[in-house]
Amino acid sequence: MENFALSRRRLLATGAAASGLALAACGPNARSGPDAEADGGASLRMTWWGGETRREITDAVVAEYAEVTPEVTITTEPAEFSAYWDKLATQTAAQDAPDIIQMEEAYLAEYAERGALLDLSTTALDTSGFTEGLAEAGTLSDLGQMGIRGGSNAPVVLVNPGIFETAGIELPDDTTWTWSEYLTVAEEITAASVDVYGTGQYVLNPVVFRLWLRQQGQALWTDGEIGFDVAAATGFFEFAQTMLDSPAGPDAALTQEDYAGGLEQSFFATGRQAMTVAWSNQSVAYTTALGSEVQLLRLPSADGSAGDHQMWLKPGLFWSVAASSSAPDAAVAFLDYFLNDPAAGRILGVERGVPPNTEVREAVKAELEGTELATVEFVEAVTGEVGADPELAPRGGSVFESELSRIGESFMFGQIDAAAAAQSLVDELGAAIA
Repeated sequence: MENFALSRRRLLATGAAASGLALAACGPNARSGPDAEADGGASLRMTWWGGETRREITDAVVAEYAEVTPEVTITTEPAEFSAYWDKLATQTAAQDAPDIIQMEEAYLAEYAERGALLDLSTTALDTSGFTEGLAEAGTLSDLGQMGIRGGSNAPVVLVNPGIFETAGIELPDDTTWTWSEYLTVAEEITAASVDVYGTGQYVLNPVVFRLWLRQQGQALWTDGEIGFDVAAATGFFEFAQTMLDSPAGPDAALTQEDYAGGLEQSFFATGRQAMTVAWSNQSVAYTTALGSEVQLLRLPSADGSAGDHQMWLKPGLFWSVAASSSAPDAAVAFLDYFLNDPAAGRILGVERGVPPNTEVREAVKAELEGTELATVEFVEAVTGEVGADPELAPRGGSVFESELSRIGESFMFGQIDAAAAAQSLVDELGAAIA
């Protein structure tokens, strides 16, 4: 079998060259005519957010598709995450959205309710090869399939094994540990280390907040409304206060610095922290930044049972087709290739999450090693344990993470207590979705 790394490098070079040709041949506002698909030809635009690696592998798949479907031209329009949404909102308002759109779950309902997205259930998109239960994500009642899962990620505790080894502390059993035990291990790491913390602070972490709610039998959203009460949110902030009062993690000022620095400059990525909570697909980026392999563990549960951790398989992202597309069949055909063709999957790897198509996943897995392989194996291991998919955010719900960050910072610096932080979060989210 050909070496995967060499194969991918060659494909990336091909993709970059092909992307340049596509951009030269087709400006950013190029559209197909009303009968563009009548002869099988089409000019499509495709947009996504992400870093340089994502751009390279996506362009490589576009280049491969051009080889097998030369009558379809695809112009790529990548962007950085924050700028992406401003640009997409402007394009959508002008009825000039790209044909193929990478969509985040927090925004899916907002764009769907504007009538901006095509109902994929009315198209020929093939999901028969998806693992059972994964194709349903992205379906909104009364609207249809507004997006299709582009990959699966699980919440994960990432561990730097080297720090544990240096501290002389064994890795915990992630099938039985509780949040209290997590904190104890983190305190032991801090005590046995120099300029290294056992954990980060999670008061600003939306993954931990959502998991906390799920372990209390509640949810972020239920039936288009807030799915948790003030008491459950207060419990989360009280736990966050326990962590802040502990030597296990950095203080408020350092935590603010840690979050502001981005992934590559974070305490965990620079070897100053033993454990962090992230999404499974981020393990590769952390490994790259650290220069050493990380280990993936289940998150703790309230009662110490792996079956009660209430983790879930988050769509790494969704793929949607613009309702304004003049070549929807061509856009869907490309997505079918992108998601279901093993050749495309080998190029894309697990950068957007573990592939939902089982054949593609096996093809990818056979050529992975190290953290990438461990990521796939971890997601496979917890698939039988995870709870139901969370409900998608209602319109206006995309403010959740920014509100948690704002209120969490006020709490972290002692400006409000746990009860006030919880009430403020409930009030602000309620106003946002009203």
